Amino acid sequence: MTKYSTPNALGLGLILFIISVSLVACSKSSISTSKTSKNYNASEKDSYILKISENSDLCGAPQQIAIEKGFFDDVGLKYKVVKIGQDTSNLDALNAGKIDASNSLMASIIQPLANGAKLKITTGLHTGCLQILTKNGKIKSAAELKGKKIGVTAVAGSPAIFAKRVLAKSGLKVSDEKGDVSFVTYQSDQLGQVLDKGEVDAIALGDPDTEVLKKQYGFKTLANSSTDKGFKNEYCCVAYVSNDIVKKHPAVAAKYTLAMQKAANWVQKHKEETVDIQLNQNYVAGSKDSNLTSLNSYTFKPSYSGAYDSFDTVASDLRKIGILSNDVDLKALRINSFLKVKNVK
Repeated sequence: MTKYSTPNALGLGLILFIISVSLVACSKSSISTSKTSKNYNASEKDSYILKISENSDLCGAPQQIAIEKGFFDDVGLKYKVVKIGQDTSNLDALNAGKIDASNSLMASIIQPLANGAKLKITTGLHTGCLQILTKNGKIKSAAELKGKKIGVTAVAGSPAIFAKRVLAKSGLKVSDEKGDVSFVTYQSDQLGQVLDKGEVDAIALGDPDTEVLKKQYGFKTLANSSTDKGFKNEYCCVAYVSNDIVKKHPAVAAKYTLAMQKAANWVQKHKEETVDIQLNQNYVAGSKDSNLTSLNSYTFKPSYSGAYDSFDTVASDLRKIGILSNDVDLKALRINSFLKVKNVK
């Protein structure tokens, strides 16, 4: 479904934005931390229509609410929602110019950023999203998964990355070649079946499928990014824009960021209504009870600084588990991966 919008509020007043743009980070030998700063007027006229990727995930609530409650309209943003298809990732679509902005789990975009992905993170949106489930609760700790199998939909996907981080914190090796745990890929609708049949010892996946499967099969939570120490305060999902938008349409990037933050704040205060909107508008499948259980475990507190701090923690973990090379300058990578908008905390 494609939706269009034109701004319905032009009297926003003058809002100055300072956008710091720096070169994309790759390694210690190639990273530059030089910055350039300019002032932009967020209310200036710009006829550009921002191409935003369609989001059908539970944790995509801020974008969905920004559309349905008119937060994009309120800031004078023209936009188009683009359906990119299951076989195309948001990053691939952005690199191909099919979309200009999106929101994703931060752990999934750090390695692409290190490899030169042309985007800037503008704000963190919320915590939560991921769990590791076991069949009957006999496995009490991540360390007990040594020598066992975990089912995932993709070995490089966000749930698998979360699982590897959890395992590594428990002292297990998670390298692809000689890891203590094997990761086996399945279709998403097969994960519950393979765990129930004992083909794997655990599964790693995102909400609200976690809650659905726990009710259906009686699975137990072994690890939860919403509640576990070391993860519960970490921003999982972030909003970002392409470098082209930053360069050519900075006011548009600023408006997008403000609207996403306003929407995330609204979700925090209206979670039940958010779930109703997601279901009624066919953004998300599932039941109200399961979806609300998941959404209630998230903290929607949009923050640039929160995402900036979380980036350092996640990137350090990705290096430890072998996803990021040791020659990546993590400090420079963080600096060069963010776009700072004035009046956004």
